[in-house]
Amino acid sequence: MNKKVITAISVVVIIAVAFFILKSIEKKSKSQTDQRPQKPAPAVKVIIPEKQEVPIYYTANAVLQAKTSAKLKPQVSGRVEKIFAEEGSFVKAGQPLAVIQPEKEEYQIESQLAVINQLEANYLNKKSIYERRKQLYEKELIAKEELDNAKTDMEVALNQLNSAKATLKEYKRQKNETVIRAPFDGYLDKRYVSIGDYVDSQKDMFYILKLNPIWAVFELPQQYVKNLSLGKEVEIDVDGIGAVKGKIDYISSSLNENNLIVVKVLLDNKDGLLRENMYGKAKILVDKVEGYKLPEDAVQLAGNDNFVYKVVDSKAEKVLVNVLKQEYGYVYVSGDLKQDDKVIVSNLMNVKHGMPVKVIQQPEVAK
Repeated sequence: MNKKVITAISVVVIIAVAFFILKSIEKKSKSQTDQRPQKPAPAVKVIIPEKQEVPIYYTANAVLQAKTSAKLKPQVSGRVEKIFAEEGSFVKAGQPLAVIQPEKEEYQIESQLAVINQLEANYLNKKSIYERRKQLYEKELIAKEELDNAKTDMEVALNQLNSAKATLKEYKRQKNETVIRAPFDGYLDKRYVSIGDYVDSQKDMFYILKLNPIWAVFELPQQYVKNLSLGKEVEIDVDGIGAVKGKIDYISSSLNENNLIVVKVLLDNKDGLLRENMYGKAKILVDKVEGYKLPEDAVQLAGNDNFVYKVVDSKAEKVLVNVLKQEYGYVYVSGDLKQDDKVIVSNLMNVKHGMPVKVIQQPEVAK
């Protein structure tokens, strides 16, 4: 029995010694940790956000389109005999561009002249008969019925003559249509025919257009129609040219097949740099909101959230922001910011929320 007691006491002593040793090691480790030097607060630069009224724009793809243009088709059929203008040339209104062989029209005119000569002779004969019958009637030598018949014959002959002259006028008009002329001053942009080609009223021969002024055409969702008005100034950023300002010249009265409003902005093109079918971006002012201007590097992204760090009591505080727009190295944001806040703009990779930070320069206002 004494042996069991001694064994139990030995076990208790061993456990107590082990516990004492573990505590001593833990205390020593904690002491060493406490003596380890603290990591210095990251040095940062800050900026004071500038409060501004921020214009919000809707941007739409725009295509340049000639306000005045025409595809020229012939009014007569035939083969192209001559061409007087080439693609890219400037033409004046009324200037001949091409001639279609007028053989058919010339034959019609000659034949009609012969018909007119016969009808004119017939009319003069009927007129002479009527005048003689009139004299005889006045002398009561013939009945009134004979006079009326002579008058009717004369009137029928006159109507036939006038009808033939109208037909001749139409033939001459058709002959004149064999000369294709420019309908207005402009550039002959495309030529679809060559000498010898057969053409008819369904065949395009030329495409002519004016380049000044020129339209920028784009589409907008219907919710922005309240932001549109005729004469309103709009900026068009044309690829390769730059920003060009114009005024709204047309707003569609109905939605197109894409359920969008069609808008046309009239652009001045005196220097001739703008061309039809060039591409650009139209900026439509749709709202104005209050926001803060910051360097774009100050705004961080985590998942779908944008945020900045501001210094509060020498510590970094994370603030969620909404980006309103971005341009020229700056962003405009809204969020829990004030004009006297100090927003961190440097060493952001080493900054965490709640971490002490050291501001190393006097804060400047974002400009």
